[in-house]
Amino acid sequence: MTTRSRFYICGASSVAIAAVSWPAAALAQEEDAPIVVTATIDDPAQTDTAPPAALDRQAIETLAPVSVTGRLSLVPGVFAFEKGGPGGGSYVSIRGGEPNFAPVTINGVRVDDPLNSSGGGFDFTRLDPKLVERLAILRGPRSTVYGADALSGIVAVELGAPQGSSVGGFAGLGTEGRYEVGAHAAFAGVTVAASHTDTDDLYSGTRLRRDNAMMLVSPDLGPELSLDLVAFYGASESLGFPEDSGGPRLAVLPDPEAREGRQFVIGGAFAAQASEDVTLQLRGSYARSDFESSNPGIAPGVLDGVPPIITDSAFERVDTAASATWRPLDNIQLEAGASFVHETGTSVGEIDFGFAIPTEFTLSRDMPGIFAIATLGPDGGVQATAAARIDWPEGGKARLSPRLGVSAPVTQNVEFFARYAEGFKRPSLFALGYPLIANPDLEDERSTVYDAGVALKSADEAWRGSLTLFRAEYSNLIDFDPNLFTNVNRSRVNAEGVELAVSGAAGPVSVEGAITHQTSESRDGALLRFRPEWTGRVLAGWAVSETLRLAVDAEIVGAFNDSSVPTGFVRNSGYETIGAEIRWDASEAITVTGSVRNLFDADFERTVGFAEPGTNAFLSVRARY
Repeated sequence: MTTRSRFYICGASSVAIAAVSWPAAALAQEEDAPIVVTATIDDPAQTDTAPPAALDRQAIETLAPVSVTGRLSLVPGVFAFEKGGPGGGSYVSIRGGEPNFAPVTINGVRVDDPLNSSGGGFDFTRLDPKLVERLAILRGPRSTVYGADALSGIVAVELGAPQGSSVGGFAGLGTEGRYEVGAHAAFAGVTVAASHTDTDDLYSGTRLRRDNAMMLVSPDLGPELSLDLVAFYGASESLGFPEDSGGPRLAVLPDPEAREGRQFVIGGAFAAQASEDVTLQLRGSYARSDFESSNPGIAPGVLDGVPPIITDSAFERVDTAASATWRPLDNIQLEAGASFVHETGTSVGEIDFGFAIPTEFTLSRDMPGIFAIATLGPDGGVQATAAARIDWPEGGKARLSPRLGVSAPVTQNVEFFARYAEGFKRPSLFALGYPLIANPDLEDERSTVYDAGVALKSADEAWRGSLTLFRAEYSNLIDFDPNLFTNVNRSRVNAEGVELAVSGAAGPVSVEGAITHQTSESRDGALLRFRPEWTGRVLAGWAVSETLRLAVDAEIVGAFNDSSVPTGFVRNSGYETIGAEIRWDASEAITVTGSVRNLFDADFERTVGFAEPGTNAFLSVRARY
């Protein structure tokens, strides 16, 4: 049976299941009720049988992570860490996909950069966790709403200030000289915040300095109009050993790589109630990413060395969309819209082979698209979602991205779900334009993902859990061919596994955890890096009193493949690490937090040659008035 045949059969089945669930009485409209319109700049994928896995501020801030990657692995199916410490950037994989398979949004504005050398992705070390209100991770292809590049999922970051505070600040100091300071204020629908972080000598061989500033504006326009505006600026400077150099333990050349990055984001969403059943929405955004690096090179080892490289790049994206949502009956919601994306990238630099070779290029591209989403079924009953999007990439073929889903409650506390989706990713600007290795004939990368499972909740809804089976097929993957000395489409990777999530509270004790078993295989036999078979994370809290709270965070990662120039491919045996935190509300306005990471001084590496810090502590104070 072909993929397209499965698509039509699944669609017909979903509609049929939803149809038989509708009692005739449900077709009657409810009595008139106040209409409240909300702009959804933070998450355009509002209509879905697969709600996002979300982390709130308390989970994000526990153990005072340097970047939000330290918390993303609380979500099943996600493997995230900082490569070689915070100065080396971040790595986030969803269901076996590459980091550039999951676009990242900040309050709805895409910030991933297809110009960088990894072919896309976003460096989470540029973002201060203290400014993040919520993290939402949507797993599976999301091209139907977000357009190209969402092969494995979406990471949606929502900035914000602590609830209920109008003005405040924080300061923290840790071992090895790490410190951070920040302030925020909220008034009349406007929130502003800024922060500064310096990791100093926390990680051997790497250092990160980071500055963030943000502004959120949500004026009160009445119940039938809504406007959300966001502006964000992030800047970082770092020193560290180059990626794949072998780090402090193995690198031959002692000179560090110097990196500077800047991120600017501005966006807005406007929603209006056109009639009782119709809502209109406009979204627009601009994002710019600048990156400069001076790589001293890597001496030859088991693998060939890397010459010194200087890079200065700038990437810009303008993204606009308009949509209309119509709810003709309580059990039917229809949405249709159109979008337009313009991307431009410029890179200037040189490679030193004993003589300098310039690497300057500029590329730009446009992509219009249209999409439609239908949701059938009552809240609390059987629901089916069917969505489709058509994009017209500049210089390429039109792409259809379908998505189907169905959720069926068996009892009040047990619900089954199943989903199917396809996605595509355009070749990165780096792969298309970087001199020496560029290939302008590269085809789009593709993905097909199936998942099904069961969601459970206790009678009092204090505990929730889910078990999900998934299979992800990534094809036409772009890789560098050393024989042809260019980028080519050749790889096909299949990932399948089981995800288990649980969260809840019993009296003063709360637990949030995730376990994932995943196998990943490349059809051409290539060894895949950073694909552990087992990952697990548990965050447990105990409210000792109204003012005192304890938390313990435990992470386990199974064996996985890694590589460096000095060693070639190696097998990392995995690691286990535990941290603890104590939080004391000294008054209604002041909170004091002390945390210890790597509590038992475990000796391990997340990346070859880069040892993780031993036992380290951090003390912070937050004030809010």
